[in-house]
Order: sequence, then structure tokens, then C-alpha cells
Amino acid sequence: MRTRIFLIAAAALLAAGWTGAAHGQDNTARPAATQLIHLDTPAVLDKGALSGRADARVFGGDEDLLYASLAIHLGIGSGWEGILRGSFADRKTLALPGGGGIRHGGSDVELLAKRTLNLAEGANPHGIATAGLIGVSFPSTPALGDAHLTLGFSAEAQMGGGSAVFFNPRAALISNNTIVGLGFGARVRLGNQLALIGDYTPIVTGDNTRDTTTGATKRRDVYGVAVRFSQGDRFSVDVGYANGTGSTTGFGLTPGLGGTGAFYIAIIARR
Repeated sequence: MRTRIFLIAAAALLAAGWTGAAHGQDNTARPAATQLIHLDTPAVLDKGALSGRADARVFGGDEDLLYASLAIHLGIGSGWEGILRGSFADRKTLALPGGGGIRHGGSDVELLAKRTLNLAEGANPHGIATAGLIGVSFPSTPALGDAHLTLGFSAEAQMGGGSAVFFNPRAALISNNTIVGLGFGARVRLGNQLALIGDYTPIVTGDNTRDTTTGATKRRDVYGVAVRFSQGDRFSVDVGYANGTGSTTGFGLTPGLGGTGAFYIAIIARR
């Protein structure tokens, strides 16, 4: 039911964006991809512009699940962007050696608003772009609890030649277990159509996984690395390796059980 609601809402948002684009908005100045592997970049779409993203993560080991994520980004105008995204997997229980088990998998649907903080002309004199994000998450997984707020701040510094570094601290305000991660990322241009991207998020507050021997809650950092192939500013494909379970704030702050990593592939398209 939750997945069906997400797909209906995504279709409505796509229709709204397509209609807006058809009424003559100028979308020629499209920003780069609005996400690395787990981190949000400060890029904000022009009014009426639309971007879609789909990724898959194939975990083995203790996690042993396929996670799929979908996202729709719509430029609203006046420096605002709306984001609807969700991450989905089956549910499993990992048996513990001493009895009992760890339930994992499930889904997380998140609705966010992103706003650029570089609206004023000349507000970005050193090539540093910034944006703020606020959202609400509707998880259906034991790890993330009930509906909760998510917060983020994103900054990007251009390094020349198409390369950049990113800073994206994020928080999932889960009752009795607020998780805060300090996200650091980079994009290194390797050629006209090729770049190496990566991000690393140390968790500074909250427990985001469980010990696979005792079942006790614990804290583990999240990382990912990929090669990104881009065809102009309309289409790109990522292929890499990551231990985060999805692209929502909550799943992006949650690693695979037992330190498990995943083969990762993503497709990003813009209109």
C-alpha cells in the first residue's frame, strides 16, 4: 500500500513538472546531478525542470537484500525544489547465535523541500554554493521508527576542471534515537563524460545498526564510491560500491548489517 501511494504521488509530480515545462519556462541552465551516492548536493533545479533518479543496491552477507530507490526532483522557482523519494526492500530476520533475531529491510518514503541559500546576485563569489533541506520521512522498517522530520545542509566548492568537494551534514530526528551524520563527498572529473564520485558519512549521534552477534545497537559509518558516466546534462549512470541501504535521508544514514557492502548502480535523467 505504501509503495502504491508513493508511485501515485510520483506520477502526479511528474505530470506537474511536465506541464510546467510545456508552458515555456527556460530550463537551459540545468545544474549537475542533485545527489552523489548518499549525499544531497546544493544544486536546485530551475522552475519547471524535472529530474528523476533510480538506483539499486545488491547486498550479500548478513544484509542479503536487494534495495531499490526512486526519486523525483521538481524545480518550483524562487530558489525552491521539491523532492519525493523512497527506498524499498523485502523484510528479513537475521538469526542471532544466542537466539532471537534482527529484523531489517522494509521501506522509507520521504518528502523534502530544498532551498538554495545563494539567491542574491554575487552571493557565491568564491564558487561555494549552499542549500538547506527539510523533510518528513514515513518509514516502514524497525530501524527508523515512526514518521519523523529530516534536516540537512549542503555545500559545494568548485575545484576547477569540473571537480568539486561537498559537505552535507544530515539528521533523522527519530524519537529516542536522533541520528546525525557529517557527510563529506567529492567529484573528480576523469574526462569529458566520466567522473569518479564518492562520499563518506561519519555518524556522530545515534545508533544506526545492530551487532550481528549480540543484537545490541551500535554506530557504523556510511560510505560509497562510483564511476559516473554522463551524456551531456540530461543523462548519467553510476556504477560502484556502497554500504548505505538507500537514497533517502534515513536509509542513507543506515549501513548494511555486519559491515556488508553492495554493488550499486544508479540512473539519473533530467528534463
